Amino acid sequence: MRLVDRNTGKLLASEIELADTFWRRFQGLMFRRKFQQGKALLFKFSKLSRYAVHMWFVWFPIDLIYLDSSFRVVELRAGLKSWRFYRPKAIVNYLIEAPVGTISHSGVKVGHKISLEGKSFNPLK
Repeated sequence: MRLVDRNTGKLLASEIELADTFWRRFQGLMFRRKFQQGKALLFKFSKLSRYAVHMWFVWFPIDLIYLDSSFRVVELRAGLKSWRFYRPKAIVNYLIEAPVGTISHSGVKVGHKISLEGKSFNPLK
């Protein structure tokens, strides 16, 4: 699967890891040593809420892209550093954690529509 900004046509990530269970969401990026460009962790939440992110035991900065139920960008946070905490203002259904620089390199903005491509089925339904 891959994530593409439909407004610009730019690729956000070519390798997507789905965090759709409690344990996958809990672990997230903790204890990993690197997060390569072109990869992303996609969180699917079962209910609408303001999902905070902590960076404890994450050894590198990341970008956060918060999405509503139609995969429209509702909030962005670039360069969240290790040992920090971020609570978004937006109520969301999905969150993309991407390597730092993804937001600036892709030009993704609030209001842009993101598409999940590359599989004949959609694991997010």
